[in-house]
Amino acid sequence: MEPGRTNLGTASRQRAQESADRIALLRQELATPEVRQVLALTTDQQARFDAWSQAKLAELAVQFDVDTTVSQKRVSWGMRIASTIGAIAICAAVVLFFLRYWGFVSTPAQVVILVLAPLLSIAAAEFTARRERTPYFTGLVALVAFTAFVMNLSVLGDIFNLTSTERALLAWGTFALLMAYRHGLRLLLTIGLLLLIGYGAALVTAHFGYRWFDFGRRPELVALLALVTFCTPLAISHQRSADFPPVYRLVGSLVFFVSIVSLAEWGVPSYLPLSQKDIERLYEVVGLLTSAGAIWLGIVRQWNGTVNTAATAFVVFLFTRLYRWWWEAMPHYLFFAVIGVLGIGLVLAFKRIRGHVAQKGTVA
Repeated sequence: MEPGRTNLGTASRQRAQESADRIALLRQELATPEVRQVLALTTDQQARFDAWSQAKLAELAVQFDVDTTVSQKRVSWGMRIASTIGAIAICAAVVLFFLRYWGFVSTPAQVVILVLAPLLSIAAAEFTARRERTPYFTGLVALVAFTAFVMNLSVLGDIFNLTSTERALLAWGTFALLMAYRHGLRLLLTIGLLLLIGYGAALVTAHFGYRWFDFGRRPELVALLALVTFCTPLAISHQRSADFPPVYRLVGSLVFFVSIVSLAEWGVPSYLPLSQKDIERLYEVVGLLTSAGAIWLGIVRQWNGTVNTAATAFVVFLFTRLYRWWWEAMPHYLFFAVIGVLGIGLVLAFKRIRGHVAQKGTVA
């Protein structure tokens, strides 16, 4: 490991980035004529502030490899996108390579390769995590390790003719979560949460005598597990991975609203002893109420991601319901006129909410 480099947690790096952003913003504000007139720093004070801020930004850049300029942030976003695309491409290359030459390899050699591939990938992820302060290469290798582990269970099951069960989802999801928490990787956390939600729903579905892979046909279980996922950060502290709770809330809210939309829009099979029409009407109300409640909760808790997701879900629920209720009952021009008026009303309502939140933040 190079001198001065440490295997940093995501929380420490995130706090360092926030500190650098505040210092950079303060430097920009102090450079404006309006602020200069209000503060009226002396030449000595300005020089001392410039020296301190430059030294602090340089220290954060050296210790945590944070972005100290807008250009660096844009490059970092490019690196995130490039590393994700590269990881997906490498995973596809590995899978296609095995499909191309797998039949020429003996069964013992196949087993050895399947066992060693995820182990070597895990070791490579550990090596890159210790060598690099940024998570780009580590995330790439970790995603390859996850792909190798998925292939491990899938192909070994085919080799030994094992019956497919929902426990594979548990193993894959657990592996993804372990890698995510070990290296602070939000993409693998998202994959792991989705797999564990699927496992929970599949487990209950199999318990009731259905095929486990039919769990998506009864999305009420999925919606319930999504709510559990959404609430998990409230019960489990993430001091080391401070950027993980928003991922839990995003995955939970998205999966929940998609499940409710499928129940409200298509009346898919439900565990409730109701007719298809009653199921649709029930979940129409549930969707509107829960999305409105999520908007309120996000505003109170200052969860911007939750507010955005819930607002989108609320609009989708509202307009799909209006289409079903009014499209055949009124002239089409009148329908779109009503939709336009409602859209303006929603904009005004969200603007009022935004002003209330801003006023509350100012008072606080």
